[in-house]
Amino acid sequence: MRSMTQQEIVEFIQFWTWGTLIAVDGSAPYAIEVSYGFDGSFIYCGSRPGGKMARCVLRSPFVAFKICDSDRSYARWRAVIVEAKAERLTAYDDILYSVRCIARQRGLPERAFDNIVARVLNHPESNSLRIPLSQVSGVTSG
Repeated sequence: MRSMTQQEIVEFIQFWTWGTLIAVDGSAPYAIEVSYGFDGSFIYCGSRPGGKMARCVLRSPFVAFKICDSDRSYARWRAVIVEAKAERLTAYDDILYSVRCIARQRGLPERAFDNIVARVLNHPESNSLRIPLSQVSGVTSG
């Protein structure tokens, strides 16, 4: 096992499209899997407005975001974790940028998720998030 370089971490985050968003629900952890986008500095993701994750992030914006990869024998594996204070996006342009990052990451047309913006823009418990790569680490099997 070895630590991944910063370049390996960035390339890993750029390649994948699915990760685990982890928050705190009172005194217990709570996690959901989400698709995400990455622009080189921030991970963009979200969850159902008014859902349990949205309520957790409203109470405490400190989250972890985990991305893992492994072959079936576990001979080769990689894992990256980002720990940060998530920023809830509330402005139209910020949410639009976020969903377009997610679409690009998934190899979809950039405007594929534009209709989501109107649904979450004015929702008091929307959960469009921007997570900075302020504290990030990664490990690999080799």
